[in-house]
Amino acid sequence: MTIKSREALNLRLNNYRAELPEKLLGQILLERGLITPDQLKAALNLQRKQPVKLRLGEMLLNINAINQEQLSSVIAEQLKVPVVDLAEFDLDDGLLALLPEEIARQYQVIPLMVHAERLIVACPDPTQHELLHLLGFITGKPVEAVLADTQAIEHAINMHYGTVAADVLPEDETREPVLSLQQMKQLAEDKPTVRFVDNLLEDAISRRASDIHIRPDEKEASIQFRVDGVLLDIRKIRRAALPAIVSRIKIVGGMNIAERRLPQDGRYMVRMHDRVIDLRLSIMPTVHGESVVMRILDTNQSMKKLEDLGFSEQDAARFRRLVSLNQGILLVTGPTGSGKSTTLYAAINDIRNTGVNIITVEDPVEYQIEGIRQIQVRSGIGYTFARALRHILRHDPDVIMVGEIRDHETAMMASESALTGHLVLSTLHTNSASSTITRLLEIGIAPYLVNATLIGVLAQRLARRNCTHCLTTEKVPDHVLQALGLDSRETFKTGAGCEHCNDRGYAGRIAVYELLEVTPNLRRLIQPDAAAQDIEEQAISDGMRPLTQGALNLARQGVISLAEVYRVRLE
Repeated sequence: MTIKSREALNLRLNNYRAELPEKLLGQILLERGLITPDQLKAALNLQRKQPVKLRLGEMLLNINAINQEQLSSVIAEQLKVPVVDLAEFDLDDGLLALLPEEIARQYQVIPLMVHAERLIVACPDPTQHELLHLLGFITGKPVEAVLADTQAIEHAINMHYGTVAADVLPEDETREPVLSLQQMKQLAEDKPTVRFVDNLLEDAISRRASDIHIRPDEKEASIQFRVDGVLLDIRKIRRAALPAIVSRIKIVGGMNIAERRLPQDGRYMVRMHDRVIDLRLSIMPTVHGESVVMRILDTNQSMKKLEDLGFSEQDAARFRRLVSLNQGILLVTGPTGSGKSTTLYAAINDIRNTGVNIITVEDPVEYQIEGIRQIQVRSGIGYTFARALRHILRHDPDVIMVGEIRDHETAMMASESALTGHLVLSTLHTNSASSTITRLLEIGIAPYLVNATLIGVLAQRLARRNCTHCLTTEKVPDHVLQALGLDSRETFKTGAGCEHCNDRGYAGRIAVYELLEVTPNLRRLIQPDAAAQDIEEQAISDGMRPLTQGALNLARQGVISLAEVYRVRLE
C-alpha cells in the first residue's frame, strides 16, 4: 500500500516489526509476473558459478530480466519497507537544511520526517546500507529509508530545494536599476542565485517542458512552464529577487548584463543526465522589470520517427514516398507551435543515410544533426533565406530544407531550386493543406510554377494525449457535439488527472494532420482564380483524410479527448 501522509507513515513505522521475510525474492518476482521461471533458473545457475557470490537481484539485473526500479520495489515488499507517494506527501522544508542539496541530488534522496530520533528519507533503493551510514554521518542522526519512485524524488528535490533557494535569493532593494556592473555580477554569481537557476532548469526538463517563462508583475514575479503546449503556474518569487536571476541568465547566455532597456537574445548549452540540452534565451524589458523566456531544445526528445509523431503506417509510407522523390517542393504547414520543424527533422532523419547531400537553412538552427550541413540565417547582415539559397545551389545539394517561406523572394528561389532538380522541404503558415496552394498564388508564384514544383502539403496540429492511467468518460457539451456533427449517445474518453500526469489528465502530444498529394487531377485546378474549397474536395476524392476526421478517429480510440478535437478542428 502506498503511503500519502505523515500520519500514515508514523503509524506504519510504529507498527513496524523486524521479522524475517515471509517470501523469497524470486518467489515474489514470479508472482508479480516480472520474470519467467526460465529467467529465475538462469540467474540462479549464474549465481552458483560466480567466484564472488552476488545477490539474486544483482544477477537478474545483469541478465536484463528486470530493471532497478522493479527490483527495489520487490525488495521493499519483501522487507516490508513502506512505499511513499511523494506527490501527496506533505514535505517539511525545514528538514532540507539537514541534507545538502548536492548530496540529495547525487544519491537521489529527500528527507521526509523525524520519527523516534531517526531521520526518515525517501530513496529508490532502501537497501543501500552504506548510503544510510553516509547520510547518518552527514546529518548526525540515525537514518532509515523508505521507498519512493525515482522521478517523484527528482521532482520533489527540484520543487522543495528550489523553494529554499528562492527564499534566500539576494534582494535588489533599489526599485530602479542603478547597480554598478560589479554589483550585478556579484548578484548573478551568488550561490543561491546559481542554485535557483539550476533547479529551475532541472525541474523544467524533468517535467518535459518546452519553455520556461519568468514574468514580472507589480509586486512579485511568476514562473511558468509550458508543458504539452499549455502554460502551468509553478511558483511565485519576490520581485526584488528578479534582477539577480535575470543577471545570472544573461551571463550564461552571453548577453550584456548592463543593458536593461533593450531586448536581448542568447544561447546556452547544458549537459544534464548524459543529455545535451540547447537553451534559447530571450529577455525583454517590461514596465515591471525584465521578462524572460527560455526555450528548451532537447534533441533526444525531438529527433523522432514519423510513427512516433502519430502518423498512421499508411500515411507514414505516403509521406516517405514524397520525401524520397528527387525534385519538387514538399510543405509542412500550421500555426506556430504545431510541430512543423519536428516533422521536417523526422523526414530528414529518415533519408540522411540514403546517400543524398542535405543542406538546411534555418532561423535559428534548432537541432544540430550529424552529417548534415546546416546554415544559420542572419538578417541583420543581409544573409536572408533567399540569399542563402543562392549559395546553397552551388554546393551540389540533393535535398534542401528551408526553415520557412516568408516572402515572395524566398518562395521564388525555392520554386526555382525544385524546378532545377532538387527536393525542397519547407514550412508555411497556413491553416489547411488546400489553402496552402492559394497562399502560394497570393504570394505571387505563377500558377505554372506551383503546378510544376509542388508535390505535397502536410497540414498539422498537435493534440494532447490522454493520460492512460486515469481515463474516464468525457462529459461533452452540446455545442461541441453539434459543431462536430456527432450523436449524443456516442461516448469518448478523457484523462481525469492522477500522479502520473501531475493531475493534468494529459501526457505528451500527438500530431493530427491531413496529407495532400498533388495528383494530375488536382494540378488541373491550380489556376490564378483557384478556390481552396475546390482543391480540398479534389484532394479528398484523391484519398486525403481531412484533419478534423483524423482527430475524431483518435478520439474514438481514446487517444485524445473530444475537447482536443474541437480545439484543433478545421472549419
